[in-house]
Amino acid sequence: MHPISACVITYNEEENIHRLLSSLDFVDEIVILDSGSEDQTLSIASEFSKVKIFHRNFDDYINQKNHCIDLALNDWVLSLDADEEVSQELKFEILSLGKSSEAKGYEIPRLTFYLGKWIYHGGWYPNLQLRFFNKKYGRFVGKLVHEKVVIQERISILQNPILHYSYKNISDHLDFINKYSGLFALEKHRKEKKASVFLAFGKAVYKFFNMYFIKKGFLDGRAGFIIAILGFTYNFLKYIKIYELSITDKTSRAPEPIRRDRVHDDTLS
Repeated sequence: MHPISACVITYNEEENIHRLLSSLDFVDEIVILDSGSEDQTLSIASEFSKVKIFHRNFDDYINQKNHCIDLALNDWVLSLDADEEVSQELKFEILSLGKSSEAKGYEIPRLTFYLGKWIYHGGWYPNLQLRFFNKKYGRFVGKLVHEKVVIQERISILQNPILHYSYKNISDHLDFINKYSGLFALEKHRKEKKASVFLAFGKAVYKFFNMYFIKKGFLDGRAGFIIAILGFTYNFLKYIKIYELSITDKTSRAPEPIRRDRVHDDTLS
């Protein structure tokens, strides 16, 4: 395989960073772009020999992630969030890839740990993420809420997952829901999109039905039911906040920036 740079942006990730870095023993360098951590994130990271630490004031996720991959010495980058971990199976799968492959990027499934168990249904898995790619052909693009890597060349799909330790608890999940729904509403309001109470409720009901029944969230037990209920909540808030903005015209009151420095969870959609 070509030499690999792992790229991570951080901000106060002392609870996660050791787990992630320990799983990256197979890469050639680890580039960390920090935006002002005030905890032990950088102290922990500096214990790993392959780590190179850089600093940049946070403006948005797209610029931060693209700057991080620009700092990498190698063309092939593995872009990860601090609350993730490379599974042993994924590690060996990446190492088995040959230089003769025509693919310029690889989508990787992401398996999330939530309420004490791995979640395989409800739309949370495989949740493919284009995270391993040749930076000559791919960049992060997006808007306020969704950022992703786009490659015009050929891509392939790997079979083994990134492990995702998502929300610490339900309160943490609700905090994400509140902040991301605000960003979604602001983005749509700027495009002069409208919503109503009935639309918000309809979107929420459909989300629950889709997650719990169509995508078989019920197979994940109580956790699957909670996830579907919170999916209902997120979709209701997204559209009711558009309605709120449309009747109050609070365009100058943007939601506070989210300083978690992680890719937006695609399950919140």
